[in-house]
Amino acid sequence: MRRTDEEVLRVLKKLALAAIAAGALAAVRKRSGGKVEADLWHEATRGPGAVSTPTDR
Repeated sequence: MRRTDEEVLRVLKKLALAAIAAGALAAVRKRSGGKVEADLWHEATRGPGAVSTPTDR
């Protein structure tokens, strides 16, 4: 069975949309993940229950 050019273009468009959506999701997750990590670092290194205290040089 031979596929028509229109079918091929339709599949390529779907693949492109899926790739764009995956890239956007990865960017959002990376951006929000960095903030969470920074918040955890701040919480761990500050206050009376700090597990580590940075030294000033």
